[in-house]
Amino acid sequence: MNIHDLRKELKMWGRFWAEKKALQGYASKSVTARCCEVLQTGIWASSDKHLFNHQADNIHVPWYIARIDRAITNLPVPQQSVINKRYVRQKLLSSSEKIALLHAETNVLSECFTSC
Repeated sequence: MNIHDLRKELKMWGRFWAEKKALQGYASKSVTARCCEVLQTGIWASSDKHLFNHQADNIHVPWYIARIDRAITNLPVPQQSVINKRYVRQKLLSSSEKIALLHAETNVLSECFTSC
């Protein structure tokens, strides 16, 4: 694995966790829209399902995402936060953060070579 492959995997990792975080927001349908749907279709679905299906216990994490998670967990907290800022939240980095990101990526790469 080289740095370009690692960055592709980190982008996949970041998109995966960004999608999981996006699901924690408000319901995609309003209460009124749900009532209209029930009246039109005659099918009643439990409205509390959305409260339970996004908990951490119910998230299936693929092996390639878990591998990156393990490598990032071993990093110091500042390096974890800069990887999170770049790949999960997709924010622009300052010059010092770009240098910290390069160090973090290098550490993840070395971690993957030794344990992944």
